[in-house]
Amino acid sequence: MNKQKFKYVCLSFLITLTLFMFSTSSHAVDSIKKITASELKAVLENNKGKVVILDLWATWCPPCRKEIPGFINLYNKYRGKGVEILGIAFDENGVEVVPPFIKKMGINYPVYLDGGDIAQLYDLQAYPTTIIYAKNGKEANKHIGFVSEKEFDDEIGELLKK
Repeated sequence: MNKQKFKYVCLSFLITLTLFMFSTSSHAVDSIKKITASELKAVLENNKGKVVILDLWATWCPPCRKEIPGFINLYNKYRGKGVEILGIAFDENGVEVVPPFIKKMGINYPVYLDGGDIAQLYDLQAYPTTIIYAKNGKEANKHIGFVSEKEFDDEIGELLKK
């Protein structure tokens, strides 16, 4: 194969791959899933051995929106290093408003919609509420209200050492 043809094949492959990635990522956001308390417990159980950040939030909540860029950064920093971040949105019309919000904000971690019984499970009093799980799967901390990226980063660092 000559050099020119090789470049053409590589360029074609990259364009196809890029189009595939964009089509699958938008599809994943468009088909956001509701999660129930029992399903969430199974997800948490499957993530034992990792520090898990569980963010309970809503699109209309200013402190929630303020926290999200920090979670995006932390997910980038700790992806594949023993940390999982999960979001659960509590919007009344979540199927319509959450997917475009995820796209607009560039949220890169898994987000679910409340399946109806999550608030009761966590005695949810305010948004955002963030539950931090240690690697042993036990709740290590619960934050109500805005917490800075640095505070979460420090907490993750401490829990990863244990």
